[in-house]
Amino acid sequence: MPRPRPPGGKVGLVENPNWEVKRTNLYEQIADALENAILQTGVRALADGEAGSEDKLPSEQALASRFGVSRTVIREALKLVKERGLIEQRTGEGSYITKPGPGAVSSVMGRMILMDNISDDEIVAVRGILEIASCRLAATNADEADLARMRSILDDMKARWDDNEAMIRMDTDFHIAIAIASRNKLLGILVEAMTVLIRKFIRKSIYAPGAKPDGLKRHAVILEALETRDPEAAEAAIRNHLEVSRQNVEWFTLHYGSKRADA
Repeated sequence: MPRPRPPGGKVGLVENPNWEVKRTNLYEQIADALENAILQTGVRALADGEAGSEDKLPSEQALASRFGVSRTVIREALKLVKERGLIEQRTGEGSYITKPGPGAVSSVMGRMILMDNISDDEIVAVRGILEIASCRLAATNADEADLARMRSILDDMKARWDDNEAMIRMDTDFHIAIAIASRNKLLGILVEAMTVLIRKFIRKSIYAPGAKPDGLKRHAVILEALETRDPEAAEAAIRNHLEVSRQNVEWFTLHYGSKRADA
């Protein structure tokens, strides 16, 4: 027998449906519990009397007994915790706690940038905010080891002049070294994460006429400002460097459009 049609003649349509799903899989609940334990107390809260390394999780069997679930559920939970960057799994050895690196941050940021249609200009603007802040702090907080690291990077850049990929890598290393010298750990993580994201801009910028020798000169000016402990000069130097880099990217785009610099 045909179903009666509601007013308007449409069958089965629900006005303003609630699509929210609150159910969580068991392995996700265990993954959350493992994450909380790792972040709060390391493996001590999970050990339950099992001896072992301070950074090694208990065995799958021990965790299965601890949570009262099968080893299959534990394996799925461990995969999820690994995706969150909190453990590494070593074949034949088990799972060890690891600290998420800037790469994990940049991966998340990269997905957000794509999903929210964040423009290149916005990315470059945030890079400037972070790097200017780190440069000012580094002028005050950098020690001799930090400065020596930066000098070494510049020397390597001069020595590997014709290797574009090496130049790009060392360029990013130089900026990361400044961020580390700021002595603000979170700022250092964010700068390194952003540096991974803007590597494509650095790759394009080096193809502008005279970009490589000019870039070396501007890096040297930044280092000199840091060595003289002058935050104002350091800020001026990094601002100038980033602006010229932006102009170089514009040059590449004007002449080559959206073509990849490494194509």
